Amino acid sequence: MLSEQKIRALVLQRQFIHSSWTEGLSELLQHLGALQLDAIQRITRAHHHQLYNRLPGYRESHLAEAEERREIFEYWSHAAAYLPMAHYPYARVRMDRIRAGQRHWFEKNAKLCRYVLDRVREEGALRASDFVRTKSGWWEWSDEKKALEQLFHEGELMVSHREGFQKVFDLPERILPANIPTNAASEIEYGTHLVRTFLGCQGTGRLEEMAYLRREDKPLIQLAIKRMLATGELTQWGKELMLTEHLDWEPVRPSRKVRLLSPFDPLILQRKRLRRLFDFEYQLECYVPAAKRRYGYFCLPILYGDQFVGQVDLKADRDAGVLRVEALHWNKKPGVSLEASYHRALGQFARFHGLQSEAALTA
Repeated sequence: MLSEQKIRALVLQRQFIHSSWTEGLSELLQHLGALQLDAIQRITRAHHHQLYNRLPGYRESHLAEAEERREIFEYWSHAAAYLPMAHYPYARVRMDRIRAGQRHWFEKNAKLCRYVLDRVREEGALRASDFVRTKSGWWEWSDEKKALEQLFHEGELMVSHREGFQKVFDLPERILPANIPTNAASEIEYGTHLVRTFLGCQGTGRLEEMAYLRREDKPLIQLAIKRMLATGELTQWGKELMLTEHLDWEPVRPSRKVRLLSPFDPLILQRKRLRRLFDFEYQLECYVPAAKRRYGYFCLPILYGDQFVGQVDLKADRDAGVLRVEALHWNKKPGVSLEASYHRALGQFARFHGLQSEAALTA
């Protein structure tokens, strides 16, 4: 039976939180399966935080460069995400479902989709703003933008890159490398991929965690688990599943150092799993009315070794060149070693963003 301590150690090691990833960015995305995108820029786009914590020497430009080299592409995983280009056949499963009529956000306007697709085919890569007739807000999408998004989810268009945070759409044949298969993986291949990817990067897990935000995929995941247990590829203790190849793994005690994690980091993305494995309650409160917030607008969980010890609400003040600490909440009074490690992590985090730590300036 796996002890709670061994499970936490395995999860942290497979997540490469304390032990840095030694290969490239695209290989890291193959390991993680997806890099969730986020539009909130309280500090910087949150997907950069996830890479910062795993890739030594990472800079924000590295992500765009990997996309330009067509090593990664943007699509939908459990949410909007960057995916490794090698996983394109698995993304095609969802594309084909939507093309066959599965609804995503809104009803398809087939006539407008043909018009938009013809323009991209004739004119080259285009943005939603290239079709705009009147200005609209973020949530007030034009009909043309809806058509672009529909074609994107169907796989008729891909995102070439972003300008600012605006998608630039183009035809798949002008983006996909020649060596990437364009047919969808089979349903069972897709289900097996989801199981292997989740357990490969998370160490252990349960069915409901693998099916998180994937309701339509749950039957495939169940079938894949059944088959993988039968072949011996998986081992099960109660509800807990693990790749059999990891059975002989011996846990390495996690480093006693602080990591400041993005609210969208794959380690903490599933709040129920976070509570189950680490006994840590967390909620991203930027969507909570200000009067009802307990901790702050954009709190980052503070990981110390294999324990979550608090959370800090940070904000980038670009005009002043400072990373401001809006609020700091410890689960219990920190010791000297924890406080020192926190201040080192905060200073490094600020420097990554080209800022100075307000805490250091006022110390």
